[in-house]
Amino acid sequence: MNKKKTCVVFITLLACALAAQALAQSSEIKYNSNADDLAKIGNVLEEFRQDIIHKDGYALTNLVLNPNVLFHSLDDQGQVDATRKSNSQFNGIEPSALDGFARLLATSKDKLDETFRNIEIRQDGPLGLATFNYDFIINDKVHHSGVEHWILYKIDGQWKILSVVWTRRPPAQ
Repeated sequence: MNKKKTCVVFITLLACALAAQALAQSSEIKYNSNADDLAKIGNVLEEFRQDIIHKDGYALTNLVLNPNVLFHSLDDQGQVDATRKSNSQFNGIEPSALDGFARLLATSKDKLDETFRNIEIRQDGPLGLATFNYDFIINDKVHHSGVEHWILYKIDGQWKILSVVWTRRPPAQ
């Protein structure tokens, strides 16, 4: 009798494990993507990087959907609290920093570069997502690093940047 109960318990546990695995597989995020679009999104990242190297703020702004896109580093809570001393409604995000970045590129006398690593690109139809680690380099020295997230939108057959947000940390000492 104990063998029968043990066998029933084993079969029940096995069935539950198989059902859980099947449920987990069916709940995976599915992307409607293709290799061509994934490569084109990668090309936008490289164009962005080359625009930094060549200090071409105008070309960089042509990669974005419009001048009002979200383009900002995320403030940590200490920075938010400090700003709230003069602006109680501050939510951690100021107006887009795109214009300021484009101006920096156009006027800087320094050698600029940005390197990307651990790039992960996803795409679902007209939605593109790119996540990566970055180092922003000034005169061959890392100025700051972090993680960057881009949302891209395919419109009129071209991938355009819809938003760029990033964390910002000083270089490791």
